[in-house]
Amino acid sequence: MSEEKRFPETLPMWGEKKNSVQDVRRFLDALGAPDRDLNIIHVAGTNGKGSVCAYLTQALMDAGKKTGTFLSPHLVSIRERIRINNVPVDEALFSEAAERVREQGERWTREGGVFPAYFEYLYYMAMLIFKETAVDYVLLETGLGGRLDATNSCRPILTVITSISMDHMQYLGNTVEKIAAEKAGIIKDKVPVVYDNNDSRTEAVILKAAEARGAKAIRGTELSKIPEQYGFLPAPYMRRNAQLAERAFQILLEREGFSAGTPFGESVRRTHWEGRMQEILPDVFLDGGHNEDGVRAMTEAAEILCRDRKKRALLLTSAVNDKDLKQVIRHFSVGLAPKKVFLAKLNSGRAADTAQMEALYRSQGIENLERFETVDLALKEALREKQDNEILFVAGSLYLVGEVLAAQRENREGQDD
Repeated sequence: MSEEKRFPETLPMWGEKKNSVQDVRRFLDALGAPDRDLNIIHVAGTNGKGSVCAYLTQALMDAGKKTGTFLSPHLVSIRERIRINNVPVDEALFSEAAERVREQGERWTREGGVFPAYFEYLYYMAMLIFKETAVDYVLLETGLGGRLDATNSCRPILTVITSISMDHMQYLGNTVEKIAAEKAGIIKDKVPVVYDNNDSRTEAVILKAAEARGAKAIRGTELSKIPEQYGFLPAPYMRRNAQLAERAFQILLEREGFSAGTPFGESVRRTHWEGRMQEILPDVFLDGGHNEDGVRAMTEAAEILCRDRKKRALLLTSAVNDKDLKQVIRHFSVGLAPKKVFLAKLNSGRAADTAQMEALYRSQGIENLERFETVDLALKEALREKQDNEILFVAGSLYLVGEVLAAQRENREGQDD
């Protein structure tokens, strides 16, 4: 078995006891403080973190900068989470970093500390790899929240907060203001923050946190200008994320004193970001939206696509069990109004009960629905049934998107053989 499978993939997602941000800082220092010399752009938010990191990564690469990007979750391979110039880190570097963190983790536990859990372990690996490969800039995405997240141990040169909505309420709070306060916890003393300003409730929280830290707060989105600048993007939420990323890039250019290699819109056009309204086959789209706001944004985009192409929607979907299934299913049922729903069981211990999901869909008036034991079976049947006047949307979970992409790669590799 490869090192990639042994460590850290077999670690629990959540440890019995969570290391504090201060503990994480001490662990990094014991590793030689690999993050201290890195130019880090720290990104938090409910939706859009990955897209903003992807757009900024491409823009920096176009400006001739070497980038390191830390993202979650992965879709197919765990190495996707740690990228150099948007390419997943190679197995040798991954294994070497995993071993270094394992050795330090064992020393740490002998001294009475808690061995790092999954995300924290990968974060340490990323910092080691980015230092080793001498990247110019790091795009660092938070895991959960911000204030108590392992990544909040870093000292960034810029922070970015994307759109904030209701998700992970059991950890972050049951109001959007409480969740915003957790996300705003990444704001550092006198470090500028660029933020999504489309919700006055979250904006007020961010501005208060920035003022307390003496950090300049910069509005990142102007809705009236988005269609003109990014009309080539298929979804409104993608255009908002692109504009937020562009504003962050402008602030970075002003601070760092280098020039953009190309207009930001061209960098966005060149960005490859899997699982975000991604057309993998003609009229077959993947989207990883998985909470209420993410699904609402996805259905808005899908409605526009169906109208423009004069076609009806089919939906292949699934979910994990910690989401507000009732609201997600309501948005899919009403906003997308699919001709048929293909309901698949995820290959995950976190998979939602498909019988419960079926009942919720039927309560929303969806009658044409079929359940499948695997994603692969559901996809094959959906593609078999799909007509030329229909668009198949695969959405509801990043785990679902990952299973579909993995099946695609296996099929391609089988054809190559």
